[in-house]
Amino acid sequence: MKYIILIITLIIVNITYAQVAIGESTQASATERNNARLIVEDTNGNLHIVYYDNGVFYSFSDDSGSNWTEPTLVDGTGRNPSLAIDTDNILHLVYKLGGINAYDIVHRTYSNTTWSEIDYVYHDTNYIAAVSRPVLAIDSENNLHCVWQKAGYMSTPNSEIWYNKYISGSDWETPVNISNSFGASEYPTLTIDNDNNVFAFWKDSGEDINNDKMVLYRKFTIGTGWDVDYTNISNTTGNGSYATMDPCAVTDSNGDIHLVWKDSESGNREILYKKCTAGIWDINHTNISNTAEASAHPSISTDSQGNLYVFWAEKIGGVYYEIAYKKYDIALNTWSNFINISNSTSVESEYPNTPTHINNTISVVWTEGDISPFLVIYWGEGLLLNIEEFNDNLFISLFPNPSTGIFTINNENIQSITVTNSNYQIVYASNKLTHSNKLQVNLTEYVKGIYFVKIQTDALVVVKKIILE
Repeated sequence: MKYIILIITLIIVNITYAQVAIGESTQASATERNNARLIVEDTNGNLHIVYYDNGVFYSFSDDSGSNWTEPTLVDGTGRNPSLAIDTDNILHLVYKLGGINAYDIVHRTYSNTTWSEIDYVYHDTNYIAAVSRPVLAIDSENNLHCVWQKAGYMSTPNSEIWYNKYISGSDWETPVNISNSFGASEYPTLTIDNDNNVFAFWKDSGEDINNDKMVLYRKFTIGTGWDVDYTNISNTTGNGSYATMDPCAVTDSNGDIHLVWKDSESGNREILYKKCTAGIWDINHTNISNTAEASAHPSISTDSQGNLYVFWAEKIGGVYYEIAYKKYDIALNTWSNFINISNSTSVESEYPNTPTHINNTISVVWTEGDISPFLVIYWGEGLLLNIEEFNDNLFISLFPNPSTGIFTINNENIQSITVTNSNYQIVYASNKLTHSNKLQVNLTEYVKGIYFVKIQTDALVVVKKIILE
């Protein structure tokens, strides 16, 4: 009888896991910018982070987050940093310059261990309206795109969202007001699609400050320009200053746009999600937190296959915030159950922040603690790489698949076996297999579904999916 192995994941390097403190901060909101990116991964797998501690600090790791350099001060008067990386592995940093009441947005690059001098994304020579919360993104041609929040003044008493672009090899253009609404426009974010079109999102109440709070967006289309007006993309009901806010967006490898935000439509603060495929947005949102506790500050990443990784702060037991994590598996078309990855139990863990795109390591940083100094914590897990399809002639065989719960693994050099469910919880482990060539696994006590079998041999690690039915 012939059995087919549906999907096999080969891991080029061993799966790594790390949870370490990068540094300390006197600020409880050291990583508070979920709308921006504070951590990026370069093409060599190195990780780079910026955070706030009475100035902007920088650190990097060249071993998948296990060890980090001593944080160094980039600018003692900088605040609200946002980090991005171009195709040449050059880091780009924007931040507001001048402390709390700042009037300038500046840009710097980092290459060969040196930060450049500042250049101005926005410069208010009259010091009229303060600026904050800049967010940076880079398109495929290494052009820079920046949005930020500018305080209201005179005829525009409420804050607005402004945008500027830097063309590679040229200079920053003239800033433009892209929100242009009567209500307070706050917490901007943006993402660039595969055609280099710009999607900008922010929190707003539209033309009436008494309206329900909304996540609005506006698109810049190459060759056409900005949409004539903004669009209400959240389309939920819920008022109050913190009802609908904290948008965070990402573009996957297929060019689809994914948006998460915090919303109180249900009466409880939840993390909601929508997707835009070929220019068409989902009609309805998906509640991905879906808990009885308060949820806040979502941050979303994607990998080369289009899987999604969402992290947020979840008030476990109604007492302390913890960092929650869910994965959307594009092959299975399902969200995992949420996992508490901080598990700090008796102190606050808040303000998670993730890279836009994941190359080798699923990464997140957050701020932890109840009193100063607060810790800047990094958590990372190696990504399963190179998913391919093989048949049952591969030198490691697993059968039958699908299975009723009992299956056999054949190989001459099996050293250990670990089985996890679709929520990445270990359900079976055997670590004392000295060069065994056959192992029978019994999962009949577990529910039907998809499981992952990690097989350690002398030479490599293989992860196979098996279906219980």
